[in-house]
Amino acid sequence: MDSHVGVDWASGSWVVVEATTETTDISTEPSLLNVWHEYRDRATEILVDIPVHLESEGNRKCDQEAKDFLGSRGSTVFWTPNSDAVTAHDYDDAVAKNTRGLGSHSWGLIPRIREVNALLDEFDTARATVYESHPEVCFKAYHGDDLPSKKSDTGLEARKECLIKHGGDTFQPVLDLADERQTNSQWHHRIQSGRVDDVLDAAILALTARESNGTYSTLPADADPTCDPSIVYPSV
Repeated sequence: MDSHVGVDWASGSWVVVEATTETTDISTEPSLLNVWHEYRDRATEILVDIPVHLESEGNRKCDQEAKDFLGSRGSTVFWTPNSDAVTAHDYDDAVAKNTRGLGSHSWGLIPRIREVNALLDEFDTARATVYESHPEVCFKAYHGDDLPSKKSDTGLEARKECLIKHGGDTFQPVLDLADERQTNSQWHHRIQSGRVDDVLDAAILALTARESNGTYSTLPADADPTCDPSIVYPSV
């Protein structure tokens, strides 16, 4: 049975949601290489919330278009460091190579960007399977309007409702885990209560992969996600 995978970084490990037509499964992996080895033989697509393809200089067009698409939630899209900054030895070096400065969150993305690039360099087949997406873009595409912050109770509830509305009962395990984590701070698959939003983010990527079945909308619209800096999202 084909599976569709969404992956989101959760401050220490990757949260992985695998969706089929029958159910969803939530787990964690220490690296994207582990994700690839675990799912490559059965996953049709693996959507990751991390920049996959870079520009040599300047801002990526897909980041700007994602900010525009999200409107009031545009700040949830961070500017992606350029390819030279990603190879920098330290923060000062990265700032100098990025030419336009480098925010703390963008600096924090660099180890994860290196991970995905190492994966694509080692496995050519990963380029046809691993695509960049963005949870907030996917949620808005499904929901239609801006959602409250995912750090708020109303924002979490709206995202859970969105998953069930568009994914059906097969996404109930995601909601069950989210509800359990919200009321219990102990670890479960290395997922703490404060990372419930990351589970929902990985889930919306898995839902997008499953329902899109290889046919996505992209930012920019004419981009090829196998090689261009781009963000895929559901065509709804």
